Formats: sequence, structure tokens, C-alpha cells
Amino acid sequence: MEPVEGFAPAVAACRVRGKSRFAVYATNDDEREFRIEISADSGWLWGAFGSTDSLAVVAAILHEWCEGASIGQLRREWTLLADDPLKAAPPGRVVSTAWRLTLERSRVIRLGDAELAEALYAQPALRVFFPWPSHGQFSLLSSTADPFHNELPRVIPTIDGLWDVVAEGSTQTPSRVLGARLSASEAAALVAANIPAGSGPAIEGGWPERESTA
Repeated sequence: MEPVEGFAPAVAACRVRGKSRFAVYATNDDEREFRIEISADSGWLWGAFGSTDSLAVVAAILHEWCEGASIGQLRREWTLLADDPLKAAPPGRVVSTAWRLTLERSRVIRLGDAELAEALYAQPALRVFFPWPSHGQFSLLSSTADPFHNELPRVIPTIDGLWDVVAEGSTQTPSRVLGARLSASEAAALVAANIPAGSGPAIEGGWPERESTA
């Protein structure tokens, strides 16, 4: 696995049982974390995901899996295992986990354009927002779950492989193009230059609904 800017290199260990796969990723930085990914017996990648700082826990889960325990059994016994890699991220690390998986080009998260993702992450001011690629576009959100909240300009692909940066509209104001036909690095810099005052970092979970006033 190639090193990712802002993260130390990761090492991985993998065990295969039929079409199922048990993988462990350990990051070599100041935060001790072992990430677990278990694919289903059918080979389907979305099975169970977990995070722990204990190698003993990793070994115990791996032992049960090697003995034939199903993903359902493991998830019932080990509450650290979840059905989604971001649900398994430690508290306070959902955004950084999303960025890591995005930049690692993990197959267990939605992925946008690799060059654009790297350019956005290269802007330190943007790293505190939740990366959300969808339908070719790339948004940086202020919440990590539904209801999502989008305050920053979106990056939209053009037909010739370049990027437009579009500021979000509202009921009072239409959306507007801040820059057209930009390179990935130019688009990222323009997004960073147009972060609304008071925005970020992204909150973990859904954006709180405003209480209605009488």
C-alpha cells in the first residue's frame, strides 16, 4: 500500500477462507489502530468492519473466524464490528477514516476521482470536512451522516476532463459558478478559498435539525 500524505504508511495482513477474507491494516503513526475488514463467504466485500488498539482482540476475532464463525456471529459477540467502515471508526476519527479510505482507494467506500481527492486533501483547511463523491461530483460536507449538510462549493466535472467549482444556492439565492474548466489543484484551491466563515469541522452524525420557532 502506497503512503498517503498526512498518514504514515500502513501494513496489512490477510487470511483467506474460501471466498471470505479477513484483513487487518495497522497504521504506523502515533495513534495505535488496527482496522479489521471481513468479507462475506460469497466474496461480497461488505461484511464486517472494526477498529481496535488491541492486537489480542484482533487475534481473538481472527481465531473465531478461522474456526468457522459467521459474520453475524462475530458482530453479535464483538460490538466493535459494524456493517460499515465508517460506523466502525473510533469516535472523533470518522472524517479522518473517510479520507484515509478515499486516498487508499479502498473498495469499501464510495470513491471519486483520485486526482481530485488528492488535490482536495492537499488543502489542510479542507481535511476537516467529510469527503462525499457522488455521480462524478465531489462535495465536502459538514456532517458525516444523514441528514447531510453542505456549506462548501461543490466540484463538478466538465466533459473535457476539467472541473467547475459551484457555490451552493439557497431558497433566496441561486447557485453560481466560482470557476470553470479548472485543473484538480486549481479547483481544490478555489474551494479552500471559499469556505464560509464559521464552517467546519464536520460533526460526526447527522446535521442537527433546527428547532422550529412558534
